[in-house]
Amino acid sequence: MEGFQDLFTNFDSQDSYTILAIMFIALLFGMLIGFLLRAPRIRGLKKDLKESERKLGEAQAETEQLRTQQTELAKKLKQTEYNLVAYNEKVEVLEKEKAKLLKDVYLVNQQVEEVQSANRTFNATIESLENQIIGLKAKNEQLAKEVEEVDDGVNNVAQMQSLYNATRQQLEAFEARLTHLDQENTSLESRLTHLDQENDLLKAELFTLKTAQAQVVTAPPPPKAEEPLLSFVEEGTPEPDLESLLHKDKPVLSEKIVIEEHEKDDLSLINGVGPFIEKKLNDIGIYTYLQISQFDAEKIQQVTRDVAYFPGRIEKDDWVGQATKLHQLKLNSPDGLKKKVTHPIDAGDLKVIEGIGPKIEQLLKDENINNWQDLSETSVERLQEILTAAGERYRIHDPSTWANQARLAVEQRWEELAQYQDELKGGRVV
Repeated sequence: MEGFQDLFTNFDSQDSYTILAIMFIALLFGMLIGFLLRAPRIRGLKKDLKESERKLGEAQAETEQLRTQQTELAKKLKQTEYNLVAYNEKVEVLEKEKAKLLKDVYLVNQQVEEVQSANRTFNATIESLENQIIGLKAKNEQLAKEVEEVDDGVNNVAQMQSLYNATRQQLEAFEARLTHLDQENTSLESRLTHLDQENDLLKAELFTLKTAQAQVVTAPPPPKAEEPLLSFVEEGTPEPDLESLLHKDKPVLSEKIVIEEHEKDDLSLINGVGPFIEKKLNDIGIYTYLQISQFDAEKIQQVTRDVAYFPGRIEKDDWVGQATKLHQLKLNSPDGLKKKVTHPIDAGDLKVIEGIGPKIEQLLKDENINNWQDLSETSVERLQEILTAAGERYRIHDPSTWANQARLAVEQRWEELAQYQDELKGGRVV
């Protein structure tokens, strides 16, 4: 201890300086060794830092790329939604055009049948006239022979000549009528050919529409407010085949039951029987619940064929059971069959007008046509302008009867309005 104190006491001695130098050198050597030992760690950390910065840059670039892709996908999704709406609208228009074409084909088929029936009638008339002409010619020949044989006097000859001239004039009249019938027959045949051509064109258009519809990928169409074209076709029921509409047999019942007018029942109370089917049932002699309640399997098959109804639907809807209950109700409580008549009270409900659905109602209200009174005072030209401006799917509607219907609604003439609407189809005069 004393030697250590002497070291610092005699700090200026040569040994003290030597020891201090050795200690300083040892310190520097220690620091150098520490630096050399720490340098690889520092280099590793710097390398890790650079790698982390590189990965961070890549991650930021990838994040920016993903954001760009997300923006593009959002745009594509929005465009897809717009396209989907457009496709739905296009399919709705195609469905309406398809239904219209089916109706046109059906009407053309009826016209063809009418022309064919008239043609058969004219052919029968022509055949009858030809038989009469043959008889007259035979009679004329017989009279000519009698004239040749008569030599009793001038009076007899004059009488026979007069009879011969009268017969000749009658024969010429029949020949003129026959010529006229031939001309009418030719005109009817030309009309029938024209109708057949129109029928073929309608078939081609319908095939084109079906092809276009098959190429459009759509979501389930939104519910439609308007009544379907064929009111007796229920939802979920397969559409009737075009060929069956064009070529179906339309025989009438061989046995028609004679029913007085006061015995006619409201057949539309039977589920599955609308006004269209009720009229066809009346046409074949079915007027009462009692008649329908007595249907057997053979009768059901016959009625299905005669009204061109879907096979099996009469049994599925249980017409016989429904008619039996309605007949019993008619006997026990006739007032129970009366429909309760209710009239609209909201003057702003434009859907009361035949041909106006929810979307068209909104279009009209956007143009300040808010109630029946406004609609009754709006011109057909103005209504057509609104529909045309709304797009192709609205332009096809016919507003020519809307103002008249609205006027009847404003005046609370509900019975007249109901009768008027019975004569319309989709707001159009049929």
